[in-house]
Amino acid sequence: MRIARLKYAHSDPLFRYSGLNPVSVSNNESIKLILEEEVDVAFVPLTYASQHCDVVNMVPYFAVYSRGPVLSARLFKGSGKGYAAIEDTSVNAGVLSALMGISFERVSDPYEALRRYEGVLVIGDEALRMTALGLPYITDVGELWERRIGKPLVYAVMVARIGVSVGELMSVVNAIKASLNSFMSNPEPLIREVAGRLNVPDWVIRDYLMKSIKYEVNDDVIDGINTELEVLKLHKCLRVLPRQQ
Repeated sequence: MRIARLKYAHSDPLFRYSGLNPVSVSNNESIKLILEEEVDVAFVPLTYASQHCDVVNMVPYFAVYSRGPVLSARLFKGSGKGYAAIEDTSVNAGVLSALMGISFERVSDPYEALRRYEGVLVIGDEALRMTALGLPYITDVGELWERRIGKPLVYAVMVARIGVSVGELMSVVNAIKASLNSFMSNPEPLIREVAGRLNVPDWVIRDYLMKSIKYEVNDDVIDGINTELEVLKLHKCLRVLPRQQ
């Protein structure tokens, strides 16, 4: 089965010990690979999954979400006017637009943008580097969502193309579960590996992977997804596959 993971550090616990060989892609690329039938299973932003209900079903075991400060999605404080967001964000830009009433110009270089804009929304590994540097920020997206909405904020969901083999899909689910269990039983090696790759202190990755980011889907997360779809004015047609016994 062909699999895509998101290229950011939050995906490492899901795949590092899985034995799978996923292609590593950006948020924007993830849904394209599904639509082009290049992969069968992927983690994709909820925004994109909700737009393609005729192509994918949600796999109700894993997602990438937070409850409270997330560290990897922040509106950093700049010295100019207006707001910008890096190109590879849809969920977080949607949240800030919905809750703060702001709109964004898209930029590729967040550091240069800090000189031009009042606030710059940065996500993923670069946001973790900026957090490690102690750059001032206006708001942490996860923290704002928790304070205003009080539900899990789901960034990416696991989806499968309609019609894929349930047996093969469950093999992928079990491999991801085994990887996550391996990480949780001995997190420090992967924490050090990721921190070294990103060139940030270990504590940043430890806080991020052990406290900020969460993975296992339960009824509270499904309820949070429904709330998120409503707040962000997204399609509510996303089908959730039944759990296998």
